[in-house]
Amino acid sequence: MRAFLLGAALLATACGSNDPAVSTDAMSPTDSTAPTDSTDPDDAAVIARDKDELATILAAHLRAEFPVQLIAAQLSRGTYPDGFQLTGTGVSGLEYTGIGATGSLSFSFSYFCHGEALPGDPPIPCDAAAHHSHFTLALTGSQTMGDISMTAIDRVVVWEIRDLALGKARISGPDALSLDTSVSTEGVQADYHLTFDAAYNQVRYLAGQAVPTFGTIAFTVTSDRTRGDDVRTFESTAQLTYGGNAAPSTIVLDGVTYGFDVAAGTVVRL
Repeated sequence: MRAFLLGAALLATACGSNDPAVSTDAMSPTDSTAPTDSTDPDDAAVIARDKDELATILAAHLRAEFPVQLIAAQLSRGTYPDGFQLTGTGVSGLEYTGIGATGSLSFSFSYFCHGEALPGDPPIPCDAAAHHSHFTLALTGSQTMGDISMTAIDRVVVWEIRDLALGKARISGPDALSLDTSVSTEGVQADYHLTFDAAYNQVRYLAGQAVPTFGTIAFTVTSDRTRGDDVRTFESTAQLTYGGNAAPSTIVLDGVTYGFDVAAGTVVRL
């Protein structure tokens, strides 16, 4: 495209113009008839495709992280799944640290628990009688959900996990993550490096359930995207709302609403 525009500009210069008021530079910002560069970041089709691909990546990440949240809740109740081990309990015996791995993900974590929701309540053992935990998790590695492979994952969360004694996990707190991935649209691959901050608010798992049923997550995302020769960096905000009582789950990304299939980890633009 750029080669074509440059050739057109040279041809116009060679031929000349009888009207000095008409620009002979096809790339001139003052020329209202100048063609649009298809790789221009302001191109509406490019922006729409980037939004759809980013929503697809977020959906895959969200679906892939459900086991991570449930592992954190399980550890908070004093139960260690295969691949996880306690490495210390601190001076008080109530400040737990550990490491673990599942699939291609490696974990290091620390946490402590309280028996009541009241501020200043002293720490208690982290077991099935605890009311809530304060859980810090560092996570690295890679994982795949559907057609989306996510690599170079580097993540730190600082969650408060409530309602442990009820056998339910209700998660709130910050999350910081970076990852690399690729998405193909109409046979054209785009490579993404994402960094984002997220804020979890009352993300609820009912007893015995493997997916959340309530809650929200707010995201601020920086995307570095490469599609062929087109490179674009852009900022986005997104709001995930898990549907409850048969309501749909949605992701609103930069004002565009997507239906989120929680079970499949996929989205569709609404």
